[in-house]
Amino acid sequence: MALGETYAIHLSVDEKCQLLNKIERLETEKQRLEEQNRINRRALVTLERKLAKFEEIREQRDWLLDEMTKKISDLSRFQSELFKSERFSAIGEMSARLAHDMRNPLAIIKNTVEIAKIKHAPRIPVELQNLLATIDAASSRLVFQLDQVLNFVRISPLHCDEYSLRKILKSAIGKIVVPDDVKLHVPDKDVLVYCDAEKIEAVFTNLIMNSIQAMDNSGDVVIRFIQTSGTVCIEVEDSGPGIPDGLLEKIFEPLFTTKSRGTGLGLPTVKSIIQQHEGTINVTSNPTTFSILLPK
Repeated sequence: MALGETYAIHLSVDEKCQLLNKIERLETEKQRLEEQNRINRRALVTLERKLAKFEEIREQRDWLLDEMTKKISDLSRFQSELFKSERFSAIGEMSARLAHDMRNPLAIIKNTVEIAKIKHAPRIPVELQNLLATIDAASSRLVFQLDQVLNFVRISPLHCDEYSLRKILKSAIGKIVVPDDVKLHVPDKDVLVYCDAEKIEAVFTNLIMNSIQAMDNSGDVVIRFIQTSGTVCIEVEDSGPGIPDGLLEKIFEPLFTTKSRGTGLGLPTVKSIIQQHEGTINVTSNPTTFSILLPK
């Protein structure tokens, strides 16, 4: 046979039929696989959607659990505060009656001492003068503490108007005995604020006296007014030793005090007044700084 000559492949009829059947089966299998692939793709898309929905539901569940935890915490705190409120309400009513009944005898003692000093001043021996001064100081301290009790238990309505904050501060300072070794730094610029002047004066009085006592009657008290478009921030900072971390959360609690002569009602009274004005108060240490935020 010459080079390049090809052979014709001859298949029998049976072989041709078998080959066609194989081709048909392959085509059928191909179509089945393609259909199965389309089904799988649709199933995968459906699964991805379900997974996304599941993730959304899981996030909603976690959010609901967080909210439920917060609500339970709020409810527990509310119940605790309600219990304290009921307890202090009963104590407050009794304290108010006692304070009111004790003010009159104390006023009589103070007036009697003053009258005695005026009438018999030239003839009173020095020793007796010292005793009268001791009586006067002790009765004044009792009157101040009774006033703190009454201010705390009697929440009177606010009588608000627009006032000069610097003027209120000066009035408060004028009613405080500032030791010689204490220097008060007051703001140069004034701020007008809508408030109850008498109550805000009590706030200044309590905070400044608290600072003086914390510094053991020696140091600097810095008062600042920081004004924004809608609020006024009042800061009272002292150069005292600071407040231990364990006490920071307790100083606004009624009856809590670290002073031997304190009533534990000064700072709670301050907080109550600020809350009445829809403001907030907080404290930081080193240096001790009380920060009050009032709506302007």
